Amino acid sequence: MTTQPIGLPGPNSFTSTIHLPFAVQMQMREDNRLAVETERNVYSLPGGARMEPSPDAVRILATDVETLGHWLEARGGSVTVAQAGDGVQVWTLRTATEAELPKFPPVTVLVSVLVTDDEQMMPEIRAAVAR
Repeated sequence: MTTQPIGLPGPNSFTSTIHLPFAVQMQMREDNRLAVETERNVYSLPGGARMEPSPDAVRILATDVETLGHWLEARGGSVTVAQAGDGVQVWTLRTATEAELPKFPPVTVLVSVLVTDDEQMMPEIRAAVAR
């Protein structure tokens, strides 16, 4: 049994970790956090206002759309848009870290930012919106 996701998961393929011992889940979180921190340092990527590692992915909550743009430029990926209500949208980039060695498989990175419905968006980000 492996405790690491293999390859780049699709939109609904997060691995179930609920059945794993707590210590294993915490180690997976720490491994994912370290992988994303390393990626940030290598590519000089912003970390956003908050970085929340989990056993399945690392979520970066950004306060500006430029953070999402930097990650998209460096790592590629696809963007989804969801209505949050009251004229606000959540834009989320789904990307992954590089797989350096078999011991360090790719980690899913989800970079999210809240924007108003009428906010100007970079064309590169609009082009990455999943269809």
